[in-house]
Amino acid sequence: MKDSKQNANRWIKEADYTLCQAKGNYRQKYYNLTCFLAEQASQKALKAALYFDGARFVNIHSIRELIKEVSKKHPKLLEIIGQGTKLDHYYLSTRYPDAVPEPAIPVEIFLKEHADEAIKIAEKIFKSCEKIII
Repeated sequence: MKDSKQNANRWIKEADYTLCQAKGNYRQKYYNLTCFLAEQASQKALKAALYFDGARFVNIHSIRELIKEVSKKHPKLLEIIGQGTKLDHYYLSTRYPDAVPEPAIPVEIFLKEHADEAIKIAEKIFKSCEKIII
């Protein structure tokens, strides 16, 4: 895809859909999946901003690192880097039993409070990226 705005729009739409999936899992009390999907929605929104700014390929999976990249052209985003870093902890630990202390599994570790915070952070990241694109 050559058109950066069109590509960015595809990514931000997918980010929005993923954020809706996070909220759906929250309602079902699947808090580990809520946290993971909030992280994924944030990744997609940040990648949308990078594509909008002309990136051709983004192979970064860390919210912190993605925020750093986006903030090169949009420094205001650095204000939420600390919050975004919290989402990095949900990339693996929410899905894999060997990423959490034994004998627990992810579904037993992630609580409503984690999911509440993850959704709030993801919404903030999403809105910040949406402003860049629109």
